[in-house]
Amino acid sequence: MLQKTHKISFHFYDTGGGDAIHIRFLGEDSNWHNILIDGGYAREYKNAFAPLIKEILAADEFVDHWIISHIDRDHIGAVLGFLQDKTIKDKPNAVKRFIFNSTTEPIQIPSEKISVRDGITLREYIKKSYIQSEPSINTKTKSIQVQGLQLTILSPTPEKQKKAEDLWTEEERTMKVGRKASQSDHAKTIAELKDLAFHQDKDEVNGSSIAILAEFGDIKALLLADSHPSDIEDSLSALRYSSTNPIPLSFMQLSHHGSKANTSIGLLEMVKTENFVVTGNGIHNRHPDKEALVRLLEHGKKNAIKIKIHYSCDTNELRDLFKIDAEVESCYKFETTYKEIGPENELFLFEEITDDI
Repeated sequence: MLQKTHKISFHFYDTGGGDAIHIRFLGEDSNWHNILIDGGYAREYKNAFAPLIKEILAADEFVDHWIISHIDRDHIGAVLGFLQDKTIKDKPNAVKRFIFNSTTEPIQIPSEKISVRDGITLREYIKKSYIQSEPSINTKTKSIQVQGLQLTILSPTPEKQKKAEDLWTEEERTMKVGRKASQSDHAKTIAELKDLAFHQDKDEVNGSSIAILAEFGDIKALLLADSHPSDIEDSLSALRYSSTNPIPLSFMQLSHHGSKANTSIGLLEMVKTENFVVTGNGIHNRHPDKEALVRLLEHGKKNAIKIKIHYSCDTNELRDLFKIDAEVESCYKFETTYKEIGPENELFLFEEITDDI
């Protein structure tokens, strides 16, 4: 059931380690509005966004914007599922606008992995069926305003956007996407991980991620997709935030499902919050990396913050991350929550409505 008890909610769906986010809010026009971000793998569309979109339509509402952070299958797959969904007839009125970056060349999806009926590609379909106000989305793009919700683009930089366009144009032509697999550090102890030097993610596609600062009244949240932390630090600095003037947040989503290469100490020092969301399930690509979580706990210890880690999944791999660390509870103040898919499992609800709408 679509929530109508709070003025804004952020729902992180369990899509097997991918990103699938629904922002729902009561706009300045006194109507309910819906923003989707990514959607996870194509196979998860039927479990998450398909019933959500149909419920939105049944309530005589629509999706104002569907933001596709970047073209990785754990983010974009559900969009392809939406394009193939024959039960949603009038798609341009179901989703009013897609916000995404694509190559200037047609992106052909390998049929053995993801099939789009009649060979229609995502880029071609959206270009044919939708009007996009911006030819590209990057840190030079003006903030997106939706009835009281402001979305400020923190990533990608124009340079990283262009690099990713060139990379995807070449790789999709050959039907090959070369990416490195992640190795697990879950068997390592806190002592082995806590003093390791930070090395930033160099993946150009991850660096092209659309990361946003969502603001609704006093509510602020960082939704970081797979972005590079140095870009987020630069964007926050441009907004006049720093380690001595950190941005107050309701919560922050850890980039790249909690990868060790996407959450830096520098970025953590620029935010003021106790709430952190992790969309990894501990299985796919072994994210979150334990090293990233230890870095987060060390940040909390240094700044006397009780860290709250909110997982969008519930797996044994996540619950056992600190199983070998007998000292974890005595050394760090933190708590964890695990969520299963379902509308009753809103992770974050803000500004309870006291009057009838």
